[in-house]
Amino acid sequence: MVARIRLVAVFCTFDVLVFVLCILAFRTVTHGRNNKPSFVSGANLQQSIYDISLSNDTGNHFVTENKTILSFHASVYGNDSSTSMKTFINRTDYRPCSWKITECRRKLPQAIVIGVKKCGTGTLRYFLKFHPQVAFNADEEMHYFNIPSRHAKGIQWYRRHMSLSWPNQLTIEKTPRYFVSSVAPTGIRDEISPKTKIIVLLRDPVKRSISDYLAVRKTEGLTLQNPVNSSNQLPPYTDPIYDIKSSFENSVLDLNGDIKSWNGLINIGLYSNHLRRWLDVFPRQQILVLDSDTLTHDPLKAFRLIEQFLDLSPFFRPEHFYFSKRKGFYCLKMSGKVSCQGSSKGRTHPTVDQSVIDKLKAFYEPYDKELMELLGRNFSWIS
Repeated sequence: MVARIRLVAVFCTFDVLVFVLCILAFRTVTHGRNNKPSFVSGANLQQSIYDISLSNDTGNHFVTENKTILSFHASVYGNDSSTSMKTFINRTDYRPCSWKITECRRKLPQAIVIGVKKCGTGTLRYFLKFHPQVAFNADEEMHYFNIPSRHAKGIQWYRRHMSLSWPNQLTIEKTPRYFVSSVAPTGIRDEISPKTKIIVLLRDPVKRSISDYLAVRKTEGLTLQNPVNSSNQLPPYTDPIYDIKSSFENSVLDLNGDIKSWNGLINIGLYSNHLRRWLDVFPRQQILVLDSDTLTHDPLKAFRLIEQFLDLSPFFRPEHFYFSKRKGFYCLKMSGKVSCQGSSKGRTHPTVDQSVIDKLKAFYEPYDKELMELLGRNFSWIS
């Protein structure tokens, strides 16, 4: 009997010890969770810490002791000690804003993607909206500063169409038609802020015009009457109008074989004319001009440049970009799942008469040289 009592006492003591150890373990785990760093004050948005090593090697990706060490072009962030170590963030514990959260507000955009149309602005938005520190407006294009009827609704109407965002998130809007608008530069400066950051994507203007032709014809159809009697007007133009015919050639050339420089298909590609208007309103350091070829062929480098320009913590890594051979462009890969843009991305271009392409290239050549002089750099399509 005594032996049986002793045996029961031993088992009870063991059970109590296991219970105490479980409580201690639970408190340790909970304490660790409550002390994870947050990149948005008060938002309970947690981040994973990554080390970054800058070198002259490119595209190398290693995993060591649960830390990701990523080497990429040193020219993106520079070689000085202030940028040699970067803290990467991710979306593991990202919590979207909602109207029920008092810290969430609708803010006027601190950055605007102004264009250029058919130069990759949709792709930029598609990827950048996944950055945890970015809040893109829900409506893909607002047209507040270039359509009078929308502008008449007032700046508070515009603000109400911005996405809810955390205090430290950057609100961004995208409307490519702002680039060619005569009133958008001063409107953004005066109604939002003189410190607004501007992002511009540029592409081979000839290829851009063909893509634009396909897009406008699909959405708006053919132009029944020529909206301008002659193409003898001199540039620069703003707020261009379109003239879409049954073929690209007839759309960009008049009956005399002259280029319709007033037509939106052509006019939008006069980059130097339009960009000069923006540089008259905003300082050069507030305007990021990207070559669309970089976004198309080296998206990691492009988004590194964007992150740096917008003062965002680095987020994008090589594993986020998956090249689809079937679609012919990069898709987003997040949490092992691949997500691609819709069918409007990557439309097949029609075969255009080579003589028309040569004529357009010659037409754009002086404007391309002006663009190089204006920005002090070259672009992929300029030989």
